[in-house]
Amino acid sequence: MKIIESLFCVGLCAMSWTACGDAPTSLTLEEANKIHGQLTRLSGELHDRMLAETAALEVEIESAMLAGDSSLALQLARIESRMNEWDVRFHDWSETVVEVPGIESDHDDHAGHDHAGHDHGSHAGHDHDHSHHAAISLEGMSDDEILAIQEALLAELETLQALYEESMLAKQAIQQ
Repeated sequence: MKIIESLFCVGLCAMSWTACGDAPTSLTLEEANKIHGQLTRLSGELHDRMLAETAALEVEIESAMLAGDSSLALQLARIESRMNEWDVRFHDWSETVVEVPGIESDHDDHAGHDHAGHDHGSHAGHDHDHSHHAAISLEGMSDDEILAIQEALLAELETLQALYEESMLAKQAIQQ
């Protein structure tokens, strides 16, 4: 009788555990979440680099002006303008990034996205609400569609990174 009671308790515990557990996550959603993690990390790193470079450009422009080199100052100002355009495009892109539904996030909406010292006033007409993920939801989409969206977001981030690198190469060419 004790064996039957023990087996009954074990069975009851097993049923309770499986009933309370979440449905297993598909491999496709796990891949989408991995890409989302990359998006968060890479975009934060890229944006932080851009902020540092923009601050350095401002100092270099001022130094060139003080040294009387208006030609260099003008060239650097053009690169700064490209960086500001890039920043607006980056923020527009970041507003389209959404969490993968059904998977717990291990970051908050601003992880890797430091805004300290970032002059939001320089983006006239650009919304800096930063309520990431608020208006867009992937709920109800198929796992394949969710993965495709995350892949498209990564491709656009890679394009933004290439544009940033292009600006940095232009700056290096000016300074040589």
